[in-house]
Amino acid sequence: MDLRTFLITIALVLFFSLIITPQYAQEYDSRITKNDLKITLLSLGSGSCRLTYERAFHPRYAAELTAGRIGWGWDFLHKSASKGWLVKAAFKWNVIPQKNSNSWLAGFYLKPELVGTFFEYHPSHSSDADIRKRTSQWALLAETGYQVVYKWFLFDVYAGLGPSIGTGNDNNYFHSFMLFPKESHLAFTAGFRIGVAF
Repeated sequence: MDLRTFLITIALVLFFSLIITPQYAQEYDSRITKNDLKITLLSLGSGSCRLTYERAFHPRYAAELTAGRIGWGWDFLHKSASKGWLVKAAFKWNVIPQKNSNSWLAGFYLKPELVGTFFEYHPSHSSDADIRKRTSQWALLAETGYQVVYKWFLFDVYAGLGPSIGTGNDNNYFHSFMLFPKESHLAFTAGFRIGVAF
């Protein structure tokens, strides 16, 4: 996937998640937070920067879009000098909302998430710095997590599993998930994000 296709995909997902909002959302108090922006802090230590926008359009349903730049950060794990992009799109079911919250975003959730990563990297086993490989990998993850909202502050912790296809890579790290075991098509993800709700 080239950069143009990547940007068009992000624009379309963002358009549908932001513009098409049911009338149901208009019936509630405007002081209730229905949007958030989150950053995945640990990703900076693995060589990528990820920003997530979430919009709730019902107390139980929300949509998320994540865009990431691979190469912005410090790759302490593999030192593979990766450069590229990632995109994630998800639909969330807020199964057990957080009690006494002023937000539709808070609580225990389940979500299917489609992830695509596209980057080039230096294989960790190679001593030749000029060797670069390209990879593109997709995963469809079934995730669960809990999101806490306190006034404007948000903390989100999550984990998930699902099938993955693509070219793979020598380092078994796709800047959003890993394969477990390495030779399989089973993707695993876990982490946390912090952000602001509005």
